[in-house]
Order: sequence, then structure tokens, then C-alpha cells
Amino acid sequence: MSASGFGGDDLSQSKISSAPILVLGASGTIGRSLVQFLYEAGQPVRAGFHARPLRLAGVEDVAIDVLTGAGMAEALQGVEKLFLLTGDSADQAQAELRIVDMAQRAEVKHIVKLSAFGAEEDAYMIGRFHRAVEQVIEQSGMSYTFLRPNCFMQNFVFYYGNAIRSARNVRLPRGDAPMAFVDTRDIARVAYHTLTDPSHTNKAYELSGPEALSYAQATALLSRALGESITYTSLSEEEARAGMAPGEHLERFLDLYRFYRSGRAGRVTTAVQDVTGQPASSFETFAREYVDQLR
Repeated sequence: MSASGFGGDDLSQSKISSAPILVLGASGTIGRSLVQFLYEAGQPVRAGFHARPLRLAGVEDVAIDVLTGAGMAEALQGVEKLFLLTGDSADQAQAELRIVDMAQRAEVKHIVKLSAFGAEEDAYMIGRFHRAVEQVIEQSGMSYTFLRPNCFMQNFVFYYGNAIRSARNVRLPRGDAPMAFVDTRDIARVAYHTLTDPSHTNKAYELSGPEALSYAQATALLSRALGESITYTSLSEEEARAGMAPGEHLERFLDLYRFYRSGRAGRVTTAVQDVTGQPASSFETFAREYVDQLR
């Protein structure tokens, strides 16, 4: 069995189980990498998807609607470990609480939940909802690991990519406060270890990259990799509000931007290396490896 996707991670503590691990959000950026890592290590894995099956040979795809719970009971059958990741939505907290309840009734033993950086601080709306779900998991009797990642490096490709390709500019109400961006592939590596190594039971890890960068510094690194100038424009909340549809989704993200502007997302942690044995990827490395997607 190959573990080439890990770049030299120490897998000696991994515990491969005959029971499948259910990965929610398997067709997303983190989930897809995690499924690949588990599969390469020989771990039976069940890939939960909403609209895009993975279609990876040797991996069982299962259709799930996390907002209604449809397909979840079937997907949980025989599962002992669950990777809990759901997409942003107004009903995200209710969806995750429903999944936790169904997992408990299905006798799942361990949940690895993708949470949010600073969730324990009670400092912003998205963090508070993640912490509320964490607390229910803590009281459920199931063991757990909470992964609290900082802002994803891959957002520059999948969320800001159109603006970068068309205007060579990123426009956000995030000010100039530094952020310790984290590579989603590192999050997936940490998730792999916490799903297969029992030493991470009942722990929480804040995940960051190896340095804190402002958005201007990050776009400068992208510019160097691309060979063309990419700029960052810091918007006021009023400017951002004018360019986005009103509603709860807007208010949640404006609140998140306030948290980022406070500077609290500039905290650098060693959790990626502590868990995987390998250093976290730098933004410069990310920029080089994803540059073709921004041309």
C-alpha cells in the first residue's frame, strides 16, 4: 500500500480498521484529500457527497443531504469513526447537531469535527455555532477530536480565483491584520492522523500555516509565482455590504471579517507538525503549486 500522498508523514501509529470511516464533504477540498489519504493507507472509507460523487476506485460513494438528513442513517451503518464537515448554510448548526444525534444512535465511537479557528473564544458568530456543536459532542459519550483551522490558502483559488483571473485584484473587508493561512491539504493530513491514531482522542487542535501574512503580503507572493501583479483592496464594511446580497449569510461573514481584522487570526500554531510529524506548508509553496489555476 502506498502512502505517497503524505510527503513522509510518520504513519507508524496509524490504526487501520476493518470498519469503514465515513467522510462527509468528500467531494470538497479537504474531504477529497482525506479520502485519498485513507484509501492509500488501506483504510476502508465511505465517501459522503451531496451532488458530486468521487468515483474513486475502491471507495464507496454514498449520497447524503446533510440539511435534511436524507441518506445519513444508511451511510452510518457499520461506521465506527466519522469525519464531520458540512458546508456553510443558515441551517449548518442544526444539520450538524442532527448528524451528531444520528451518529450517537448508530453507535459511532469517534467523531473528528472540522470546527473554526478560535471557536473556544466565543468571539464571533461562526465560532460560537461551531463551539455549540463541539459541546454537544463532548456530552454525547462518543470520543472526539476537534480541528479548528485558520483561513484556507485555497480560498485564493476557489473563492477569490475569478477576481484574480479577471481583474488581478482581491477585494475584501479584512483590513491589514496578518493571518496564519493554512493549506487544506495539511488539514486533511491532520484529519487522517486523528482518525487513525487514538493518541489524539478528546483533543482540540488549532491549525495554522507556519507564518502570519497580511492579504497584501499574500497577494505579493501570488504575484511572484504568477509573474504578474495581483493586488489587494481593503474594503469598508459599507462597501462590502453594498456588493453582497443581504441576509443572515452576509451578517455572519461580516462578523467573521471583524474577527480577522482584530488580529486574533494571526496566531501561529505548531499543531500540524505536532500531529503529522511534518511542518505546515508555507503560502509560498501553495502559490507555486496552484499558480496555473490563477492564470
